[in-house]
Parts: sequence; structure tokens; C-alpha cells
Amino acid sequence: MPEYYSSYILYTSAYEEHWSRVQEPVEGTCAWVTKHPSYNDWLEKKTSGLLWLSGDPGCGKSVIASFLVTHLKTPKDARVCYFFFKDDNEEQRSARFALCAILHQLFVQRESLWVYAEEVFRVKGKRFTEEVDTLWNILVKAVSEGRCGDVVCVVDAWDECDEVTIAPLIRHVTRLPESRTSDMPLKFLVTSRPYHRIERELGSRATTIRLRGEDEISAVMADVTRVIDNGIEELERFWINTGGLGYLRDLLYEVGSREVLTNIASTAPASLDGLYTKILSKSTDSNRVRRVPNIVVAAARPLTLAEMNIALTIRRDHKSMRELSGNLHPVFERTVKNLCGLFVRIIDSKVYLVHQTAREFLIKGSSLDQGNWRHSLCYEDSNYLLADICISYLSLDDFENDPFVMVPNGNRKGEELAGYKEKYALLDYVASHWAGHFRDSADRQRELFEFTRGICKVTSKEFLTWLWVYWSNSHVHYTFPYDFTHLMIALWLGQRTVVQRLLGEGEDVNARSKAYGTALNVAAFNKYEDITRILMERDGNAYLCGREYNILQMVCEFSVIREN
Repeated sequence: MPEYYSSYILYTSAYEEHWSRVQEPVEGTCAWVTKHPSYNDWLEKKTSGLLWLSGDPGCGKSVIASFLVTHLKTPKDARVCYFFFKDDNEEQRSARFALCAILHQLFVQRESLWVYAEEVFRVKGKRFTEEVDTLWNILVKAVSEGRCGDVVCVVDAWDECDEVTIAPLIRHVTRLPESRTSDMPLKFLVTSRPYHRIERELGSRATTIRLRGEDEISAVMADVTRVIDNGIEELERFWINTGGLGYLRDLLYEVGSREVLTNIASTAPASLDGLYTKILSKSTDSNRVRRVPNIVVAAARPLTLAEMNIALTIRRDHKSMRELSGNLHPVFERTVKNLCGLFVRIIDSKVYLVHQTAREFLIKGSSLDQGNWRHSLCYEDSNYLLADICISYLSLDDFENDPFVMVPNGNRKGEELAGYKEKYALLDYVASHWAGHFRDSADRQRELFEFTRGICKVTSKEFLTWLWVYWSNSHVHYTFPYDFTHLMIALWLGQRTVVQRLLGEGEDVNARSKAYGTALNVAAFNKYEDITRILMERDGNAYLCGREYNILQMVCEFSVIREN
């Protein structure tokens, strides 16, 4: 297999772009970490080791992590890999993506190391990239046996990774110094808030070296001073008013004093909530203001300005792109800033919330709602809104009148598909993620079910259009299912509620796809155990080696034979 193919397999997320989301450190800041005894104790070890840098919300952990990625790359013999978790982006909240990114960077720097993944790829195919344990074993083997020198992994914001995949990664990393391969030169530097669940796992190990950023007030204050100076200088250059903002610098210095900083830290949630509420309450268009954070919070990945423009504008009664286009905002970046002020940030033409604390401010948790904005967003409702947006977009007449349809056993160049997605700016997102938002709408799925029938009508051109875009994004190595039934599509997308409803309506459970077999085959292929059980109870047959089998009947007959 060509070595370039290894990079393709493991390039599952735009990790470089995710790193670029982090603000660049002001010159002179962050350097205090490199002089800290805990940091040097970790760095100077000749064996594997873990350094945990903890810090309170908003203290600059991500900026420090970004600084250290660059700083650690300075020694020529060190191979530095990184990943930045962020729970507002599907690609940034799974440990699977993190390990794939680390392996991708390592293999790009040393192509010969792909041999340690090659055998696994032959056995499991591309699916090995979805297994945390498998990816970890490849990393350990590559570093311990590959003679690639020191490998340092910087992983930011562990508290923003989903708990399902972070648990095994934490287990592996914390046990690294105690393992039989502890003498290999593999080091991890991780950052997170000092949450109890993280502290319980990371801090309980005697081998974990911890740098408590929350205790380094003097160093943080020195950085704050530099940031203030830099910000004032930029403002003075912008206003062509050199030295004219000294009064503002003095005021910020006063606010940044240790006494005031300590006071702010002890009252931060209330003060921050008040600030966020004030920003969001300035707009007179409350309906659209609420729509923006709902979309940003629930989106599987950050939307571009073009995508957000459509998502903010589209309604269920829009029939065509021409009608929709007439209502789009001509200078949308300005529109977003007018609506939400500093509550959102535009980075590389993508829309983000200003900070993780803004997300926590919006989403309902254990606290009661307070005021018009705090904890005003419900995860299910936000997903319902996005599901409605996606289904409304896919229902536009354009996808029936101007479809992108692949002919059986045919081929169209990737440039054609890219051009089509550019023409229909929101298609790439909605085709890939509408089903997830529909599923996560929970009980509100019922309100949208009838609308999903239209886009899942298997004989329609709009169905084949969005399915091809979805397939090209996620399953390009599998045969395209031209003959899937509505039931099979629901099964493939993991839509348990839809499956049960379709079965209740008499959908043929034993209809067969040429490439994938029956509905039971499709469920088993995707490892949906609960749905597989439902199909078997409905007398769903499996198609194996050219014949159909009733699995339950076969199990019963086998049991009788064994008893006799």
C-alpha cells in the first residue's frame, strides 16, 4: 500500500485548523510555564510521563497549550503532536479524532512508522480509526519500537471531550509511566479545568506531574499586564492616537490588580452572566438573536458565514433557493455582530461562541433558569430547530429539479460535487447531519416525522442527491446503496424511533438490497444491537451466502439439537 494512503486514512479531522482557532499569545506571555519546576521535572524525564496543567475557566489554558506546541518544536530531535478539544465541534470532542490526529502527525513526520498501523488496517479496514484502544496500541508500538526519538503530545481541554471516549484515553495515558513500556520516550502534556471528575482520574496517580495554574496568580497577572499593553497599543494605532489611551491602560491595570482579580475570581459566574445577558439583550430582534446561539450550540461543527446566513433565514414555507436567496442578508458578518455583539466570534469565516463559558451560560444544567438568557437553551429544542432547518432546506424544489445523482456503476469527478455543494451552500452540512439533529430532538421528533417522509422517498431525486453527499462525506469506501428502502435508510442512520414507526406501518422488513442484504443485515453491519433485536422479533430474516435465514428459528433449532 502506498505510504501516502496512510495519511489519508488517519486524517479524520482538520486539526491544524482547530489549532488556528486559538488566539496567538502576546509576546512575552506564557513563558512562565517553561520555567516552572513541574514543567521541567516532566520535560527532563528520560522516560514516558504525564504533565497535567489545570486552570480555572478563561485563564488562558488553550493559549498556553498553543504556545507550548511551538515552544516544544524548537529542539530538532523532538516530534511534537497536538490536538485541541472543543465541545462546540463534532471533530473536536472525541478522543478518537485526537488519537487519529496525533498518529497522522507522527506518520507524516516519519512515514516508515505506518507499518505499525498497516496490519491493523488489513484486518479491520478504515474502522480501526474509530477504536480508541486500537489507536492507542498503534501509538505505543510505533514509539516504543519505531526508533523515532522523543514524542511529545500536547492535548488541550480534556474536560471538553465526550466522556465516552475520554475515559479509555485517560486510563491509557495515566498508566503509561507504570506500563511495561514506561521507558519509551512518549510524553503527554494535557490541560483542563480542575473539575472533580478529571482530578479523580488524573490527580490520583502518583506518577502524574501537576502544574496548578489556578495557584499561579502572580505569573497570570504579569501576562494580563502584557495583554493590556498590547491591546492598548493596537487601539492607539487603529485610532491614530499614540499615547492617547493611557487613562484606559491605567483603569485596566487597576481592575487587573491582585486584589480586584481575586474578587472577580470569587464572583466570576454572576459577573460573567451579567455581562453576557447585557450583550444579548441589546438587540431589538429577539427572535433572530435567540436563533443564532441555538444554532451555534447544537451544530455538529462550526457553520461558515454562508451556511449560517441560510440557517438563520430559511423557513418551512420556502419552496426554492431563488425565493430563499431573496431573503438572505447581503453583508451577513455585520448582521451577526449587530445581533449578538461580542457574544460570538468570526474566525476564518466560521461562527463560534466567544468562549466556553458562553456555552455554559446558555445551556440548561442543574441550576434553575435566571433571567431571559441564562440557561435558556435546551439541547433537545436546539436540535429540533436545526433538524427543522435541515429538513426545510432538503425539501426545496431545487434538489428535485436540479439534482446531483450518480448513475449506477458510474462516476463523476469530485470537482463536480464540490461545485454543486458550493452552489447549494448549506447542502454539505444538512446532508451529513440532519439525521443526528432529528434523533437528538428526542420527543419532538414526532413533530417533524411527516416532513422526513418527503426527503426519504427513495424514488425521488432529492433523496438520491442528499444521500450521495452524505455518502461521499462518510462512507466513500462502501458501495452506494441505490436500492435502499426507507426502513434501511432509517436503520443506517440509527433512527430507532423511525424504525419502530415504519415497522408499525407495515414496512417490508425483508426487502433486500443487492449490496447490503435485508434490513437485519444493515442493522447488524452497523452494530445496532437493540434495533437488530427488534427486527428479529418482527421475523426479520438475514440474507447470507445467497439465501435468507430466520435467525431466531435457527437458534431455536440449534438449541433443540444440542439438548438431544
